[in-house]
Amino acid sequence: MVYIARRVAPTPLQPTDPGYSPIPERRPQVLFSDWTPRNRDAHEENVEVYSNCDEVELFLNGVSLGTQSRPADDSPRIWKVQFAPGSLKAVGRNKTRQEATYELRTAGTPAKITLAADRNSLSPIWDDVVYVTATVVDVNGVLIPNASDLITFKVAGPGVIAAVDSGDNTSHEPFQASERKTYQGRCFAMLKATATKGRITLVASAPGLQTSSISVAARK
Repeated sequence: MVYIARRVAPTPLQPTDPGYSPIPERRPQVLFSDWTPRNRDAHEENVEVYSNCDEVELFLNGVSLGTQSRPADDSPRIWKVQFAPGSLKAVGRNKTRQEATYELRTAGTPAKITLAADRNSLSPIWDDVVYVTATVVDVNGVLIPNASDLITFKVAGPGVIAAVDSGDNTSHEPFQASERKTYQGRCFAMLKATATKGRITLVASAPGLQTSSISVAARK
């Protein structure tokens, strides 16, 4: 495997005993897996590549930034990269064989919502749920990492929206609802079936974005 992240600050130290801290613990995010920094001017980015491959080569817009071997302690491999919009790609190899790749692309203007379900069918039992991920992307399908659009969900067919959520642990939005703000470009809707056959269609919309829909099958 291979994975890329931008580091914007050192990782803050964990308090010795947070249970006795008078201030609630809030650890800021310092790693971002995107190539869309707020500052689009020329500047240096700290890029960390996590991989279990023997060597990793990093490319910026097709130009090699060098190859690094696997550290003995499996720590991330670090590059100082002069930011330029486009593509940042890591290629992991074992000997001469390519094993894995991971690519980040600079996002443009928010354009549409995409939907992806973790399964294509579900049955009407209490613990059977399909998770649908709603993602705000540009015209090329690149995630908008700072998108916080309010997504409204509507369902048709033999199903209901059981809950909505996002990755924002500080959000006070209700789980049992038909809308949710995206966090870092994504939010989720959980579907349940109410019958043993038919198509359940989920539609996601937001002001200024192209609407999207997805269907799953209800089954026994």
